[in-house]
Amino acid sequence: MTDPSALSGARIHVVDVFAETPLAGNPLAVVISETPLPRPLRQLVAGETNLSETTFLTPTPRAPGCWAVSIHTPAAELPFAGHPVLGTAAVIREALGHGDAPLVLGTGAGDVPVERDPQGVEWLAAPAAMLRPAVADGLLEALDPAFGAGPLPLATGANGPVFALVTADGPAALAAPIRDPVAVLAALRGGGCTGVLLAAPARGTRWQVRVFFDADGLREDPATGSAAAQFGEQLRAAGTTGTFELRQGEVLGRPARIRLEVPATGPVRVGGRVRPVYAGRFT
Repeated sequence: MTDPSALSGARIHVVDVFAETPLAGNPLAVVISETPLPRPLRQLVAGETNLSETTFLTPTPRAPGCWAVSIHTPAAELPFAGHPVLGTAAVIREALGHGDAPLVLGTGAGDVPVERDPQGVEWLAAPAAMLRPAVADGLLEALDPAFGAGPLPLATGANGPVFALVTADGPAALAAPIRDPVAVLAALRGGGCTGVLLAAPARGTRWQVRVFFDADGLREDPATGSAAAQFGEQLRAAGTTGTFELRQGEVLGRPARIRLEVPATGPVRVGGRVRPVYAGRFT
């Protein structure tokens, strides 16, 4: 049986990521323990917080400016996810005194550089996302007919999590995008997908986004950095580069603003603000 006493004295910080105001965006728990926690215990803690992700690290960097980070959902460990990387970087800066200097987070998908800009926005250089020009069988039929006829070709991306990427011509399609939730869930599971990103162009370079994922049932995510990075690769594959803004989470009452930089070559960058919420210690 896993011994929870190893948690005694460990610190926990809860932050909101991609949040322009407090109590918005996507919440994240960051656990800092003096020694590395065993994987079974990390998984129990992630189930206890019951947030979409909880990350774990020690106060000692693996190398100067580089921290090894483990990312867990309540059910499993992930190699990479965007909002946990950005939120953990902000906690390292504030709780461990790293300041505004660039840092690197070692994840299961490799080292991820993170920088804070002068406006206080955290930016990660995303791991390359592999794209294939198709989505899982049966997925389109379970969505509003507006999806699949949008401005970007259908794609499925993978950078740890695997998302189907589907667009519509306008934001109205996002009001009720799913016709058959059971069929969407079956399509995602049959296609080996974590979830589906549904996007529509809004004003200028802004896109409205909703992301649904499989978590023992179909759930909606308020802000999804890994899917945003894959969407950036989808834009680039269609010949579209530049700076974009994704708006997500409004339907959930957790409005999120995800900044996206898509260069002609090199890593897609995903940025957002991180707001501290509360902190404490395990007893």
